[in-house]
Amino acid sequence: MPLIELEGASYTYPGSLSPALDSISFSIDEGEYVAVVGANGSGKSSLLRLLDGLRPPSSGEVRVSSLATSSREGRARALRAVGLVFQSPVDQIVSSSVEEDVAFGPENLGLPRTEIRRRVDAALAAVGLAGETRRPSHFLSAGQQQRLAIAGALALDARCIAFDEATAMLDPAARETVLGLMESLVASGRTVVHVTQDMDEAARAPRVLVLDSGRLVFDGSPEELFASDGDSIPALAVLGRPDCAVLARALGLPALARESAAELASRIATSHIAIARTAASRGAIDPDAPMAFELRGVSHAYLGGTANEKAALREVDLDIPRGALVAFIGRTGSGKSTALQLLDGLVAPRSGTVRSLGVDLGGKSVDLRGIRMRAPLSVQRPESALFELYAADDVAFGPRNLGLSGKALVERVRAAMEEAGLGYGEFRDRRTRTLSGGEKRRLALAGVLAMGGEALLLDEPTSALDPATKASIAALIGARARGGTTVAMATHSMDEAAAADLVAVFVEGEIAALGDPETIFYDRYDPAWGLRRPFAVEVAIELEKAGLSLGFRPLSLDELVGALA
Repeated sequence: MPLIELEGASYTYPGSLSPALDSISFSIDEGEYVAVVGANGSGKSSLLRLLDGLRPPSSGEVRVSSLATSSREGRARALRAVGLVFQSPVDQIVSSSVEEDVAFGPENLGLPRTEIRRRVDAALAAVGLAGETRRPSHFLSAGQQQRLAIAGALALDARCIAFDEATAMLDPAARETVLGLMESLVASGRTVVHVTQDMDEAARAPRVLVLDSGRLVFDGSPEELFASDGDSIPALAVLGRPDCAVLARALGLPALARESAAELASRIATSHIAIARTAASRGAIDPDAPMAFELRGVSHAYLGGTANEKAALREVDLDIPRGALVAFIGRTGSGKSTALQLLDGLVAPRSGTVRSLGVDLGGKSVDLRGIRMRAPLSVQRPESALFELYAADDVAFGPRNLGLSGKALVERVRAAMEEAGLGYGEFRDRRTRTLSGGEKRRLALAGVLAMGGEALLLDEPTSALDPATKASIAALIGARARGGTTVAMATHSMDEAAAADLVAVFVEGEIAALGDPETIFYDRYDPAWGLRRPFAVEVAIELEKAGLSLGFRPLSLDELVGALA
């Protein structure tokens, strides 16, 4: 029986000339697991807001449990039947402590205290926050806040849970936990709608909906979607395919939507595929390069001296050479963001010394504003830092404060927006609040690029972006590093980390390992880190086990494909 039905549903935002959603029709049955994919700005988040009654359709009809959401009764039913986990978790965190925030929904339903307590405890345990019940919600990391938002939706016990990029800022282990939670919800009879930019995640759902410029262009199984040649579904050029399907197709093998590294390696090893070459050319850091950033014995804690004190970093030593691209990886809350903020002088260490671009940040007369201009920081939720009415004005804020004006300012803004994938002519006069989540992230990155600093400090710069945009931003960051800009970047993407010069692994506030990507992912890798290796590395290791020696150790799919013929 359909729980959700859309018939010709369209939605246009006030003041917009084109619809965000255009004549969408489909239905979702009770207990279904559906993935929704599409490029940034394709209408995915708008669709979820129609499903749970937050917005009525401009035309057409949306029904939840047979009631139209355009009616008062239908909207109330939709809001209770469909629990929504927003793309930005801070948009739905309303209370000062973790347990109070999860209890907010059940309390507004008028449930007994014992039932509220049961729901809160169960929801926090499900997302791995059982030990954080009394911690202030605003002191959680972005990934932990995302898990808190999921817990709040679970506590409502809605018949359908709609996840809007709910795994975008989670580490691999936490992401796997949430994906497993989605599957367990479906197994218990709940309906799950999962908006994602990750095609490996989409492949886990039995059904995938593809949106392209507000229109529904595909509704079917992931096997059908990823086996397509792409001509009938142009959006695939932006969305890509799961890593396993990309590698299989490149080697002339049938592409499967969901296949482990071991399973694919077994197919490769028995398919008479030959070794094509035995070496990969990679750059190396100049051992004599001066240091751009240095941490010596640095410790930091939040809410120090209180019952909620939380150690973020413990006696950390770290050197970042000038011109290097360094990836910070680790589980959510492991200290990556704190390290970036220390390098920019946004927080001060409890103990130890921080030197940024040759300046001791603990000095009495240090010019912290000058350091932040030379090494701008793109924060973990960059869209939260947007404040100007129009897009180009937001990008211009930093350069204007550097003294640029007139034609020089316009050209700096134009170049930064184009570099971030936002055409200046198309986006300069767009209101920032009307941009999609991915477009806001690119705009915030453009604002940092426009500063023209000696270094870039980037906290999850590609999270919640579609695969094509993610690849272009990763290429942009790599080009900046090759051009001499020092880049320190926190990321949950092991593929992005594999393209760095150095990788620092953070574990519970300490650096557990530091080295080049080959050393980290082959020689020193430890499953206890809670991180997965890049898929290409996993396949290469499985091929070695199967007796197919490549002669070198690939880090990317391109390198692996290049090694096989």
